[in-house]
Amino acid sequence: MVSFRDYIIDTKLIRSFRAQLAPRYLHLSFFTLFWIFFSASILGLFLEDIFHLVVYGGWESRAGFVWGPFSPIYGVGAVVLTLSLNRFYYTHDLIIFLVAMVLGSCLEFGASWMMEYFWNAIAWDYTGTFGSIAGRTNFFFGVMWGTLGLFWVRMVLPIIKRIQFRFPHPHHKVYKTITWILIVFMFVNAVVTVLALHREGQRSEGIPAASPIDHALDEVFPDKWLQERFHNMTVSPDVGVGK
Repeated sequence: MVSFRDYIIDTKLIRSFRAQLAPRYLHLSFFTLFWIFFSASILGLFLEDIFHLVVYGGWESRAGFVWGPFSPIYGVGAVVLTLSLNRFYYTHDLIIFLVAMVLGSCLEFGASWMMEYFWNAIAWDYTGTFGSIAGRTNFFFGVMWGTLGLFWVRMVLPIIKRIQFRFPHPHHKVYKTITWILIVFMFVNAVVTVLALHREGQRSEGIPAASPIDHALDEVFPDKWLQERFHNMTVSPDVGVGK
């Protein structure tokens, strides 16, 4: 019969083994994840603009929100990669690459499907490229996501860890105030963006404004303004899942 003391020892050994098998590299709080989202949304947009300029020889707005230099898909991707790969820091690079490749491809596919389903919008189309999956993602960008994930784990996570030691305590008043102000701003930014795109989709279908909010959206975010803001996005009544 196993004694209570032996049971406690065995339990501790199991927990210790599991901790060594998949230890967390970073302590992640809500505020830390928000700053990762905020920073990656800016950095991702900057890198995509540079990539487009170098590859295609021209500049176009790749922003994802109506206000500010933000591309939220990179922010969400950074948060997903951080949460998912935080326990993979001590594993082989190939495993990190493959996990990031799958996660990033699923995220890109899901984002494309949601935009098309809810707003009749297409922001990218990889139809005809190698490894294309319904035109929403492909092998090349899967490799890009895998490479980005590996870079994120090996280069960015250690930087975040160093910042955590030097940054003000999460409960510091100034830190919390600035963070909450930005959280509210980004939330409002996201809501207004969704409403503006939804209204653009309605206009493309000939649906007239039915409320003061619709009239305000028509005035502040007309089609021409949105087309200049989101150069790579096409909104049309002929676009949509199943059409």
